[in-house]
Amino acid sequence: MKRTERIVVYTALSVLGAMNLVFLLSNSGRAAFAETRAFIGDVLGPAEAVKLTDGEKEVTVKAKSGRVAWGDGDFKQTYTVGFVDISKALNPLMEQQSFADERKTLADDLEKKEKDYRDQLDAFGEQLKGADRSDPASQETLKKAQALYQEYLEWGKGAVERRNTLDVQQLQKAYKELVSAVDVVAQKLGVDIVLRFIPTENDFKAQDAEGALNEIRLRTAVKYPSGLEITSEVLQEMGVKDK
Repeated sequence: MKRTERIVVYTALSVLGAMNLVFLLSNSGRAAFAETRAFIGDVLGPAEAVKLTDGEKEVTVKAKSGRVAWGDGDFKQTYTVGFVDISKALNPLMEQQSFADERKTLADDLEKKEKDYRDQLDAFGEQLKGADRSDPASQETLKKAQALYQEYLEWGKGAVERRNTLDVQQLQKAYKELVSAVDVVAQKLGVDIVLRFIPTENDFKAQDAEGALNEIRLRTAVKYPSGLEITSEVLQEMGVKDK
């Protein structure tokens, strides 16, 4: 194209562009633009629901209480999920001073009672040392010693049960405290479901295969986005330092 022809074409395009600008700025142009924007808004703008089709099947997607829902009922809507490292949360709670004092009080009481039994059994042992087992008096002493030993064994079973009962009570109390903190944090962050887990990168502490399998079973999440973990926020809510 020659230079003269290019000048003519560019001049024509400039005139055409100016005419279009005049049209857009005129009343009729503005009305047309407004109608177009309104049409786009009706099609792509805010809507109460969106219908998706797959052949003859249809799914209506809508907002429900800030979530995406595709039907009625709790099972047909999205939920947000978070994870809490229970070892970091429960262990510090079990080590708190009030729990430690309860365990020490029980341990001291059981230790004192066990010492009393052992002292009595040792005394019977001294009485029977070198005694004639056929002597009626020795036989009576032996029966008393055997009865005391049986009583000691029964007491030992009860002592184990008392320790187990205290452990269960403390674990339940610590768990409830953890759940309360999780509820507060979940409310703040807008999390619907919080799952307990142990990070996959943590080393096993078990010394045998059975213990290692238990650790694997406790690691409920094999892969997860790190941003979904809320352990730090829960520890802060409980006033526990993140170690």
